[in-house]
Formats: sequence, structure tokens, C-alpha cells
Amino acid sequence: MDIEEAIKNRRTIRRFKQDPIPSEILKKLIDYARIAPAGSNIQCVEYIIVESPAMREKMFPLVRWAASLPEELRTPERGREPTAYITVLVNTKIKQSYYEFDVGAAVENILLGAVSFGIGTCWMGSIKSEKIRALLDIPDFYEIKHVISLGYPDETSVIEPYKNSFKYWKVENEMHVPKRKLDDIILKMM
Repeated sequence: MDIEEAIKNRRTIRRFKQDPIPSEILKKLIDYARIAPAGSNIQCVEYIIVESPAMREKMFPLVRWAASLPEELRTPERGREPTAYITVLVNTKIKQSYYEFDVGAAVENILLGAVSFGIGTCWMGSIKSEKIRALLDIPDFYEIKHVISLGYPDETSVIEPYKNSFKYWKVENEMHVPKRKLDDIILKMM
């Protein structure tokens, strides 16, 4: 798969088959994140992989799903939950500020890498950080930034033309996500 294909196929997925992701692939995704750019090369982003069924079950209620959808369509149904989570942390003993770009670059590497393995992802910022801290026994000097939910997709996501609203919607097993046209976001070519 070339880079353009990976970028265009990277879609947010919220329903997953229950086939486990091999641990080696999860570690490889973290390796992709490890080599992402970091300001001044100060590498403060660290990760916790959650893959055991017992821990996944405890993690599931600590993340919030698809806020733009009606309540009954937001959360994956039983048997369609993620089969792994990656918790994204900032080690504040290493870097205390200006790490947002480092986090974004690392997460995007994980998301694009997952596509190459046929894995769907959902990058989640609406999380119950303090409950996650307690569950995963994360020391206070770590800032919990995001959780990435992962699994083999059990739904599709379709790009739709933007028509006056950024709200996405779901029809049966298909998520519809409006995106602006390329010509609408290039202000000038000089």
C-alpha cells in the first residue's frame, strides 16, 4: 500500500470484529510513533497498550464515542468493541510544554500504520483520564492525552461532500463523514 492509499483509507472506525490484533503489530505501531517528529527531538510521548480481554472490558466505559451521533448509535454494541487500546501519555519529567505537535505526529503515524495492517482506529480525546490513571496505575507525572481504540473494522466509513455542516451521520453499518473540497481550503497559490 502506498502512502496516498493509506491516507485516503484512514477512516475513523467505531465497530470492530473480535479478532485479536497480534502483540507484535501493536508494538510495531508504537515503533512508528516512536520515530515521528518531536520538537527539539525531545521524546516525551509514551504509551500503554491494553490488549487483555479483562482490561479491555474495564477500559471500554472510560472512553466516549461519537458525540455527533444520537445516543443509541454512539457506542459499539456488545461483541463489536475494540480489541486493543493504546493510551497516549506525555512524560512531564521529560517535557512540560509544547508537546501537542509531538503527540499529533505520533498518533497520526499509529493511525496510518494501522491502515497498512487492515486495522481500524478511533482517536479519542473525550476520555475519563483520572479513572484511566487509576485503572492503568499511571504515575502523576504523566499527562494522559488520548486513547486510540483499535480492531479489525466491522463497519465502513465514507467521505461525503461538505454541505453546510461538519456533522457526521450513520446509516446502518456505514458512517458518513463530510469533508470540504480541496479547492475550498486552498486560499492561494502564489
